[in-house]
Amino acid sequence: MQQNSNQSLCVLGNAGPDDVTHAPYSHLVVDHPVDDKLYHQLENEFPAPERFVKGMDNVASNQAIRIPAVDIIDNPEFSDNWRSFFRYHTSQAFWDDIVRVMGDDIRSTHPQLEQRSGKKLEDWRVKLRGTQGDADVELDALFVINTPVKKMGSVRPAHVDAKNKIFAGLYYMKPEDDPTPGGNLALYSFKDNKAGFGGHYADLADVNEDRVVDYTSNRFLAFINSPDSIHGVTPRPQTDRYRRYINFVAVTPYQAFSIPKLPLYKKAKVWFERRKTKAKGLTLGH
Repeated sequence: MQQNSNQSLCVLGNAGPDDVTHAPYSHLVVDHPVDDKLYHQLENEFPAPERFVKGMDNVASNQAIRIPAVDIIDNPEFSDNWRSFFRYHTSQAFWDDIVRVMGDDIRSTHPQLEQRSGKKLEDWRVKLRGTQGDADVELDALFVINTPVKKMGSVRPAHVDAKNKIFAGLYYMKPEDDPTPGGNLALYSFKDNKAGFGGHYADLADVNEDRVVDYTSNRFLAFINSPDSIHGVTPRPQTDRYRRYINFVAVTPYQAFSIPKLPLYKKAKVWFERRKTKAKGLTLGH
């Protein structure tokens, strides 16, 4: 990738199509996509936890709290480096890079998208999610923290993302002095083709854990979202440390896929497990 002042921020780094792994579904892991000097600047300018919880009456254990790009890009409260970072990663240029690296995987996973839009992915028009106007795809990037953990658990177990999301990415920014284990991303696949979801959640008894990508500093991972893209966050033990990262999404203005449903008795089991999780203060979010 030709580097310029904006693209030097790109979380895809120098990745290309040959760097994509196709099992259990199309995903990509890039280490140190941003050079260390710039990464440390971004790390030092990451918003303090107080910014995330401002105005909240109650903050739960292991809670995901987000700030979307629409609230960042033109806000002088955030550093110039971060505003440039979010501006680039919600731009036409970033979509072009996604298509360059993972466009064939989007096409093979969702072969109907180009026919439905009447355009090749390369010609799709982009807009920032949360703004007015028409577009073929909306991009967003979000500051995210997961709050300290009072009782060991996962912020979000095995699931698939929203049915209009076709691309998702996570840029991990674990502080180097944080010894807390867990908070990694597990990639799953169903053990057989009769399995399904309770809502968007899978029963852990129905899935194989195929890969775990560690939560660490200056690491980007991305995947094409589909009914096969089952993933979840591994548990963190009790800790006073915040888990922090940037979440990237590309969404279509319509549902891009459907998901198979569990039979009622198994759906009730998954619902019950989620109720227990929520009772422990484990809220949704990567």
